[in-house]
Amino acid sequence: MKRLLFLLLSTSILFSAACDGGNGSPGKTDAPADTTPDTAPLQDLVQPDGFIDPDPGCNGDLCAAGPEHAPDPAQWGPFPVGVTTMTVDVLDHEGKPRSFRVEIWYPTTNEFADGPFDEISIYEDAPEEHKPFIEIAKTEIAPIETRAVRDAPVRRGDGPYPIVLFSHGAYGVRYQSVFFTIPLASHGYVVASMDHPTNTLYDILAYGYDMDVVVLSSMDRPTDAIMTLTAVTTRNAVPGDMFFETMLPDKVGMSGHSFGGFLSLLMGGLDPRIKAIVPMAPASGWLAMMGYPPEDLKIPTLLMGGLSDKTLSPDQELLPVWPKLPTPKGFLRFATGGHYTFSDICSLDLLKMAEILDFGDAEDALKDGCGEMNIPVEVAHPVINQLAIGFFNYYLRESPGSLQYFDEAVAAGWSDGEILYDWIPE
Repeated sequence: MKRLLFLLLSTSILFSAACDGGNGSPGKTDAPADTTPDTAPLQDLVQPDGFIDPDPGCNGDLCAAGPEHAPDPAQWGPFPVGVTTMTVDVLDHEGKPRSFRVEIWYPTTNEFADGPFDEISIYEDAPEEHKPFIEIAKTEIAPIETRAVRDAPVRRGDGPYPIVLFSHGAYGVRYQSVFFTIPLASHGYVVASMDHPTNTLYDILAYGYDMDVVVLSSMDRPTDAIMTLTAVTTRNAVPGDMFFETMLPDKVGMSGHSFGGFLSLLMGGLDPRIKAIVPMAPASGWLAMMGYPPEDLKIPTLLMGGLSDKTLSPDQELLPVWPKLPTPKGFLRFATGGHYTFSDICSLDLLKMAEILDFGDAEDALKDGCGEMNIPVEVAHPVINQLAIGFFNYYLRESPGSLQYFDEAVAAGWSDGEILYDWIPE
């Protein structure tokens, strides 16, 4: 199985990435991936007006995490955030060409601190072939408000930035966890989140749930992730591209929700470019079957999940993987957390669409984490961000002071039994 998986990845690496967001797009993915210097070149420290930033990494009194700085990861970071979309072309598990979109969030300049902010419309974002099935989304689903500016310039002078990949859950969507991905970018990261073709929100809204699709997606998702990372880092080496020399390809993390949490665990053992992972409410049962048991991981892992998850049984998927993970490792549990506690799904009125489209038992699934008995996302999301962003700051931005936000001492502040946390260092 390992050999087959590597063959699929090696074959798909020959395909290219094309950018939808403008400002230059690479047509190849064979450029050297590790070309960014450890420190920003002089031209990156020079602002458009010729001013040289005397304190790179800081914006006023607030500095991004680093050897001398450890900002509160539960709060907005020092930088405004931009967003752009690119398209990646790959081969699927049968060798057939396919394309998918990747959302990239990144630090931008201060002139965009107050917007204009991007709003995500489910209907407008849907692929053309799916729109006839979801006309109801035009009027019944309000746009998702974000704190990112569409196609704003990448902030220079305060980079280059580490990279974090994000993978959505089964029948999720690339923007399903903006509560996390956008604040993460504000702390000085390039965050790339991919759609997984045939296994997106638009597919379930148009065609309903299909377990066969989920199984096939498990074969394609590693290719999606490996190619997304390759496509994004290739842009770092292309003069004239908006991301030219703004990233650190040797400082890469990954996170994901549910099926994306599974992919984070898988990629942690599969791709040596990944240096730290944060799987959220992950499936884990297939890891050993695919040849990548969690015991073999060699990178830091911060595991998260809800003990009231009705979609993936904690007793089968979450709790068994924890003792198998090598150290260093952390484990966040919400006693009343559900499956979608770790996403923005609860903010979408998908129940109305499910009822109109007659999705059967979808109502129960969509309430998994969104009900009155679950921990409110207003409580859960800041905790998730504190631990996850602090974790990445420590391992990817080399900020020793950030350990205080996710080490064992933080659990002392959560004594009501709702939030449970363990940290085991090396």
